[in-house]
Amino acid sequence: MKLTAIVVDDEFKVREVFLEMLDKLCPDIKVLAWADNITDAYNLIITQKPEVVFLDIEMPGGTGFDLLSKFEKVPFETIFVSSYGHYAIRALKLSALDYILKPVTADDLILVYSKLTETLQLKQNALKYELLKINLTNSEQEKKLVIPDKKNLEYVNTSEIMYLKGEGNYTTIYLKNTRKFFVAKTLKDYEGMLCEDQAPFFRIHKAFIVNINYIKTVDRGDETSILLKDDTRLEVSRRKKTILLERLNSV
Repeated sequence: MKLTAIVVDDEFKVREVFLEMLDKLCPDIKVLAWADNITDAYNLIITQKPEVVFLDIEMPGGTGFDLLSKFEKVPFETIFVSSYGHYAIRALKLSALDYILKPVTADDLILVYSKLTETLQLKQNALKYELLKINLTNSEQEKKLVIPDKKNLEYVNTSEIMYLKGEGNYTTIYLKNTRKFFVAKTLKDYEGMLCEDQAPFFRIHKAFIVNINYIKTVDRGDETSILLKDDTRLEVSRRKKTILLERLNSV
């Protein structure tokens, strides 16, 4: 399981050794950046959006806990890195939070990586079950689609999906806010998920599924195409043309 991380530690030699150990012992952890103070660490987290932060407790400009307090909901896993006997160790134990004692050993890092992947997997499964409840009980407008994006699971409201474009074993999902996701699933996979009788999704072509709520106009010439509300033009296959028009007329 690949993970992205930021290292926050103000001790230069300690930080350099730690970074080297991560590189050698945990190749699946990609360190995006490092910081030696709370302000820089906060800015890096906001811009880089790491999945894990290795956080020293005592830092210039405040403690690691001060950094965490800047977030209403902490959007990453935290591994505290502290010296032996620090006053906060007992609090970390009581709170079931992970920490590593300096000097860090190879066994420490390997154990931490194992625990991280287990924790993140549990969170992803919890999200899937929560979305299952939503999709079983909510209206079509409120249903959500889980999208495996790089190393994370993201979810979007299906009502925000404008169209999907298939490219062999991959599909690009285009949202109304200009975001898009490139996913290792076929368009046929998504046809089975989205194109149900009551759903607004319709496969108009071997390469396209469209949310009919975003169709602005239909060109009814020999070469049928549709224009979406964002002025994207998509081709409609001849055999789908009549069915699409019937579908639009019934809305």
